Amino acid sequence: MIEMRKIDGADVYGVEQFSYAVDGVENHDYAAALAAAAFKQTAAVEAELDTLNIVVRARQTKLSDLNDALTTVVTALATVKSDGDQGANEKSSEMDALRDARDIARLYGITIHLVGDNDNQITYGDAQAAMAELKHSTDLESNSMQQDVVTLQNLISKRDSTYKTVISLVKRSLNANTTAIKGMGQ
Repeated sequence: MIEMRKIDGADVYGVEQFSYAVDGVENHDYAAALAAAAFKQTAAVEAELDTLNIVVRARQTKLSDLNDALTTVVTALATVKSDGDQGANEKSSEMDALRDARDIARLYGITIHLVGDNDNQITYGDAQAAMAELKHSTDLESNSMQQDVVTLQNLISKRDSTYKTVISLVKRSLNANTTAIKGMGQ
């Protein structure tokens, strides 16, 4: 009885030097079976890379937005005199920038209080709390971004490796075919 087994760590099962099943289809030679498995693995890595690229771009956008909001709050914090101050009436453009920063924070699920009840004041304590919250969120997002970049680099290396394997298998198959054709001519 002949036993089917996994060969060379690929998703190729068969009997060495005879016949291999690839995706349920029988009668593939060794090189063709390995090439099919390598192409399948390459396609899977490419799909994973595409998905991770989308995630990284979304993180970059979020990080940029949070940094913009943080810059606005830091600038506003410099204009508020002290914690005992009930609030500084600011120019409408500065208050609009603070409202925009608040809206950006809300967009990403961060609750900060920047603009007073009368919608034209900011207190020192609120500005400090908002700055701390935005800085914390920015740091968390930056750490996640770094982890995603490392994962992305690993996937790129894996993709390059699978392409090298496919190229090697195709060359091996071409060499075998060339040798067979030369042998028929003699």
